Amino acid sequence: MVMLTASLFLSGCLGRLIARPTVTLRDVQITGLNLTGATLTFRVGLENPNAFGVTVTAFSYSIYLNDRPIAEGEATHPISIERRNVTEVSLPLKTTFREMEKSLMSLIGSDTAEYRIQGSLAVRSFFGRLEVPYRRIGTIVLKHQPSLRPPPDPAP
Repeated sequence: MVMLTASLFLSGCLGRLIARPTVTLRDVQITGLNLTGATLTFRVGLENPNAFGVTVTAFSYSIYLNDRPIAEGEATHPISIERRNVTEVSLPLKTTFREMEKSLMSLIGSDTAEYRIQGSLAVRSFFGRLEVPYRRIGTIVLKHQPSLRPPPDPAP
């Protein structure tokens, strides 16, 4: 009973000692393309606002485009973030066009797309371990590719 009380007290204090790291979506790029699908790479910034370094021991994520899920996963390799610093992480995602069909269809004719990235970080520091949920919502401006159609013939 004493151990349980002490554990709950320490975990409550731990949340006050460690400022929560933040997650920011920096960029999304198509890094591979074939006849059946694509590889998308999501560049994410992990910011540590603390006066001491922390290590992210697990990083779970779910990514939505126009409220449709397009990716989820977990990075379990340790990610060190120096004090008051930002570390960039690349999250590659292989997907098929069939899996992304509804998300891709929602982009046709649009200049922007709404994204949402959410999940949790398991953060370790010399104070202990803390689970940090996060959720970021934003808008991506879509870059339109030039048309492959030839220009119309000039009027005679």
